[in-house]
Amino acid sequence: MDLHIDELKLSYHAKNTLHELGFTMVSDLKGHDYVSLIQKFPLKRHCVYSIIQELNGAGYLLSPDNAVSIYDVPMSKRLFHILERNYFLYLSQLSLCSKEELAGLRNLGAQTMIELEEICQAHHIELHSVHSIKENLAQYHLPFTSRHYEALYKYNIASIDDFNKITTHDLHIICQQYYYDTMKAYYILKDNGVVFQAWEDKYLFELLSGKIAQILSGKYRIDTISKLRSCSEKYVESMSSAILPSVKAVLTDK
Repeated sequence: MDLHIDELKLSYHAKNTLHELGFTMVSDLKGHDYVSLIQKFPLKRHCVYSIIQELNGAGYLLSPDNAVSIYDVPMSKRLFHILERNYFLYLSQLSLCSKEELAGLRNLGAQTMIELEEICQAHHIELHSVHSIKENLAQYHLPFTSRHYEALYKYNIASIDDFNKITTHDLHIICQQYYYDTMKAYYILKDNGVVFQAWEDKYLFELLSGKIAQILSGKYRIDTISKLRSCSEKYVESMSSAILPSVKAVLTDK
């Protein structure tokens, strides 16, 4: 019989983190190991690491197949502590990060970076730069900074066509959950032929003009269709007459 996550003998923090990651039943964890969870949630490595020991101890996660643990690789104490402190438990995780991100880890100097690259080379792990991503997307003038390009790297997005593989919610996460940046990037990408994958909700800029979506987000703190539909009729009627017809049209469109 399948168990609910809340029925497990885990800490309150671990259960909350699992819910945050979208896991509600024990069966949802089937087939997962630490590395696969990191790949599934590339921007939430710290969340996964915070619960990994509990899940392993309780027997709910598999050991990664053929993964080389940092505990089994000869390296300097400096490099070991840097990797452990940043939740890198297996060498294969390093390929999920760009060279720029790794080089930016605290206390990772030039010599330690060379040591890390040599270890990766010895274990056939390729490290890449975000430079090519920046070059490929430069012509589209997306509202992206270095942090955005690091997120694109983690989502394996290297060209405009790769955006077809993600949802607008993924785009929102890539945009550091800044609504305006997400909306701006969305319109640019749509104008260049990108068709996003469906998800369980929709942002209002997917259904309404950018101006109205901004008003709803800024003034009323409503950014998705689910939030709009949860509003009472009285609250909707109190909205500005300039946006009310459009809001009602969205609400009546099932």
